[in-house]
Amino acid sequence: MKNVLLFADPGVDDAFAIIYSVLHPDINVVGIVAGYGNVEVEIATRNIATILNLLEVDIPIYGGANQPVSDVYVEFYPEIHGVEGLGDFEPEGLGYQLTNFTDLYEVFDKYEDISVVGIGRNTGLMISYMLGKQKMEQAKNYFIMGGAFLTPGNITPAAEANFYGDPVAAKFVFENLKTRVFPLNVTNSAYVTPEMIDYIITYSPLEKLKQPLQLMYNFYYEAYQEFIPGLNGALFHDLLPFMYITNPEMFSFVEREIYIETSSGPGRGASIADFRPRYEPSPAAGGEEEEIKHKIALQMDYNKFFRLFLETFIQNLPPEAGE
Repeated sequence: MKNVLLFADPGVDDAFAIIYSVLHPDINVVGIVAGYGNVEVEIATRNIATILNLLEVDIPIYGGANQPVSDVYVEFYPEIHGVEGLGDFEPEGLGYQLTNFTDLYEVFDKYEDISVVGIGRNTGLMISYMLGKQKMEQAKNYFIMGGAFLTPGNITPAAEANFYGDPVAAKFVFENLKTRVFPLNVTNSAYVTPEMIDYIITYSPLEKLKQPLQLMYNFYYEAYQEFIPGLNGALFHDLLPFMYITNPEMFSFVEREIYIETSSGPGRGASIADFRPRYEPSPAAGGEEEEIKHKIALQMDYNKFFRLFLETFIQNLPPEAGE
């Protein structure tokens, strides 16, 4: 079992990623930090509680950041995720137990080899490191969904949403943590088609999940038809770090330093790495070669993505499916 501490801001694709991670037999989600991003932090927290309730699991939810550390206006995207963040699925009133943010450090005393996965804005991750550096440095790995390298952003021509939403926090994370990054370069291939959802609805043994999945997907799919005309599906960016955790062979990476543009101009939130043919790491102080901190995913085996998605959501994929 791979122990995971998750930072999320559901959001439809975040919701699917949470469900995927809980259903996957080799992933053990030890806690989820709710933060602003796709929706306000209160709604994100409610959405996480709703998902866990549908899955009938008890996972601690920690209250995270409600605004960026950058001096930027908080923008939400109801046209992509719906006003409440879960598309056309409207959760009923649900009580939940919110654990104090700093209680998340206790997971490092309870579990070994924790991987931290960030699929939202990086504000909560920055704050958790600033307040508990010794604990956060016990994490085995850091996986971040965000950025766009040598490809257009999805919020501006230069920037992807997570880094654009708090570029100062993203900059801090890459200056202090060794990460594997899953940018738009690879997540733009993570499309889920209506036929895949139909298959899950038909064969999943989890009756409580079927209607919510359908309602979330339908709204998200329609949004993507406006956002990227001609796309046969919708992009589920946030699934990829979880797929890497159990199936690293399906991705290819390059090692680079990563820089984040924090200005308030048109480049705000842009992720920058050196892709010139004769790239060499920058020398550290004293002239020694600087350790490269980051690995950037650039390619993915879509056939494996397809099979993992269906296999995990229906729990028992027939061998001939997807052939």
